[in-house]
Amino acid sequence: MNKKTTWLIICLVVVVIIIAIIASSGKQQTGTNKSSEANVPVASSEALSKEAIATPEEVQQAQPVIEGSSKVIDNVVVTPTGKPVKNDALAGTAEAPQRTDISNPDVLPPEAIKLTVSNQGFNPAQFEVKAGQVVTLGLSTTDGVHTIVFDDPSLQAIRLNVNPEVGRAITFNAPTEAGEYSFYCDVPGHREDNGETGVMVVK
Repeated sequence: MNKKTTWLIICLVVVVIIIAIIASSGKQQTGTNKSSEANVPVASSEALSKEAIATPEEVQQAQPVIEGSSKVIDNVVVTPTGKPVKNDALAGTAEAPQRTDISNPDVLPPEAIKLTVSNQGFNPAQFEVKAGQVVTLGLSTTDGVHTIVFDDPSLQAIRLNVNPEVGRAITFNAPTEAGEYSFYCDVPGHREDNGETGVMVVK
């Protein structure tokens, strides 16, 4: 074997190893987007109903799940003043969870619920969370303007609108009451004609 052949074999082995490393680190969970971990931290009903979880200074020091979204202290999503956010507040108000723009769903943490919406509907159309769990929900699209809105008024603050250039994310505590919470796109005709609907299952 000459030097050229030896170097060629070494280069091929290195390339194969690099490809294997990239492939194994790039694998993502697929399926119905379940929060199936048994030890997912959740907030209690009592914690969510407290007047204040932290001081504004403590909130300022806390790290958000994703830059620009509400911060989490002791498994409770809080406002900048340290009070638990209100999922039933008007979307975009100071009491509601803060929404943030995302350039790409890949910027979301691995535990985030990553939804895409198109004229064919939501994908996945169903996801599961634990009652009280901190949920980061990301929404993106490649075809036009879409939204996600929940039917239940207790979740009116959880509202995202997206277009092909901008995705959005929001961090909130799941309801403490188990059940099925339906969501849809409220762009005229999208729910009825396109079937852009789905369900968040709270266990």
